[in-house]
Amino acid sequence: MQIKQKLLTLLPAIAFACLLLAGLVVSVVSLMAVTGEEWAELKNPSKILSGESTRRFTKLLNQHFVLGAMFNQIERGIQWNLTGDLGPGVRAGCGDWLFLTDELEVYPDRVKSAQLRATLAQLLNNRLKERGIKLLMVVVPDKTRIENAHLCGLNRSAAFDQRVASWLGTVYSHGVATLDLTATLANMPTERYYHTDTHWNEAGANAAARAVENALVALKWATTSPGSAVTLNPERTGRSGDLVHLAGLDGLPGFLRPRVELAQVTHVEPVSVASDDLFGDAGLPAIALIGTSYSRNSNFVPFLEHHLGEPVANLARDGGDFSGAATAFFEGSTFRSNPPRIVIWEVPERVIESPVKDAERKWFEALTAGKL
Repeated sequence: MQIKQKLLTLLPAIAFACLLLAGLVVSVVSLMAVTGEEWAELKNPSKILSGESTRRFTKLLNQHFVLGAMFNQIERGIQWNLTGDLGPGVRAGCGDWLFLTDELEVYPDRVKSAQLRATLAQLLNNRLKERGIKLLMVVVPDKTRIENAHLCGLNRSAAFDQRVASWLGTVYSHGVATLDLTATLANMPTERYYHTDTHWNEAGANAAARAVENALVALKWATTSPGSAVTLNPERTGRSGDLVHLAGLDGLPGFLRPRVELAQVTHVEPVSVASDDLFGDAGLPAIALIGTSYSRNSNFVPFLEHHLGEPVANLARDGGDFSGAATAFFEGSTFRSNPPRIVIWEVPERVIESPVKDAERKWFEALTAGKL
């Protein structure tokens, strides 16, 4: 009996020793993956004295750490389940609603960034007009704006209240055609965005596509209601959102992570194109869409094609920010050789005031110099 009690008292120490031994083994195995050149850098006397070798050693261990991804995921799972922490990129609202931190960020130079982008849109519009091409700027409102009833304790700054209307007003005053999707989405009686994803759901995407079609008709850039109606699939399918991935929780067992959302997934037949070329005069897409992952999610472009009754070249890019897809398209050979008749530029609200990147400034300078 006494021996059993002694063993029980020693269990914590034995477990701790096993953990230390396991950590030592994993560390040794991990460091075996470090190359000779990397080890040689650590031996530099000046780096040893400055402490750089120690920092470099820690970095190498982290880079080559066996099971590192698994340990990171375990850590994220513990933080989420015990404290509700989702990491720096994601915030939790009511129930199972998740939101992107960027939509709540108030940037210090936000006014200057917005002004530069308004001028950039004007410069692009002027260059396109010279070539007989029309431009429609479309802003997708933040999920935190439209689904604000689910924010609970999350604070969305009042400084954002007029952000879309103010920025588009400036762009419109410069002679650029604009479309604010805020009213379209806000007036819908159903949910418009996914619970655990940044993007609009199919209901929101379909309503937005119809609004774009109506805007093109109002501008007389498209004919009245030539397209076909779209019927959303009433059945629901499990869908893991990008915010779960951003929070680092998508590899955890189902009972340890945010619930898998049931969402509509509609199969939409593409509107046929009369040629294999992308643009041109042989029945090819006369409309090009540049933008972000909003245009690549929830069948937005297929819905738009059906409402318009004609194909749309989807040139949007995931993570495109404000102008990633635009610079790639306008600096590419496709635009120079076969320009479209209409360009739809989709922009998420949150990127209007985000810090301006170097590539964006260079494109701004090129447009200022009259280049396209």
